[in-house]
Amino acid sequence: MYWALYQLFAPGFDYSGFPSAERFAMGEELSKHIVALPQGGGSKFLSYPVVAQYYHESGNKDRAIELVEQTLKALEGPEPISDDLKQHLLPELLQALANYKGEKVCYGALCVAPQEDSPKR
Repeated sequence: MYWALYQLFAPGFDYSGFPSAERFAMGEELSKHIVALPQGGGSKFLSYPVVAQYYHESGNKDRAIELVEQTLKALEGPEPISDDLKQHLLPELLQALANYKGEKVCYGALCVAPQEDSPKR
């Protein structure tokens, strides 16, 4: 489900040839199923950034922000997450959060401003 949603909503892809209504209908169904999955091995949160991208593009900015914030909290959660994975995910998560909020966000010493070319919803 994650890979299907990724292919439909990952930033940087050109979706102009894909009918918008179908793309968003599939995104809605996939997102509902992903979020409803039981917690399994601590990796459920890894799918949240692409789910957040769907919500952001569909106009539900608050839900997108909530999912990114849940992912950030999971990085510090009780299940061990490697420092390498944290260092890889953190800049991308903060950039998404800054873009969705339209303001500078910080996590520890790392601060990120929204990108000028990010889509505003």
